[in-house]
Amino acid sequence: MSETRTQLKSLAIDQIRQANLQAASFRELGKAAGIKSSSVHYHFQSRDKLLTELLHDYDMEFFEHLDVLTEGIHRPKERLKALVSVFEQSHAEKRQCMSLAYAASPHELSDTNLAAVDKFIFHLENWVTDTLQNASLLPVPRDELACVIVAALEGSLLFDRLHDDPRHLNAARRWIASLSSY
Repeated sequence: MSETRTQLKSLAIDQIRQANLQAASFRELGKAAGIKSSSVHYHFQSRDKLLTELLHDYDMEFFEHLDVLTEGIHRPKERLKALVSVFEQSHAEKRQCMSLAYAASPHELSDTNLAAVDKFIFHLENWVTDTLQNASLLPVPRDELACVIVAALEGSLLFDRLHDDPRHLNAARRWIASLSSY
């Protein structure tokens, strides 16, 4: 992969996580990289393909980072603490999860983009479900609880973008930590 293409992808992910999908237009990317939008188009056949590739890359990087944070950790509570810390880090950096930016603009997405978002969310929910395999005394089935945990974290990150205080993330962290015997 060329250095310019890598730089454009990094810029696009950063702009989307800071702002929204519109920040990843070829024109905006060209401006941010100091090149013409036609040069951006040279590296990516279409914005649709760019958005799909970005979410695929984000998915891989997100879970590689989570794997590093949870290496050797087997207790569900500790693994979930690590997941919460990823969201807290995003808030501290004033970044949103890529899936939030995509979900906020479904009218801009193709079926391929939507499938990539669904894949990331499914991957995240499965990670949480797998984490809860050894947990006991859960209030609902593991897969449903995984959906609720993911929704709580993603929603908290979205609401807390409005303020410096991560009030919603803090509440989600405390709620997750309070789940019985896991």
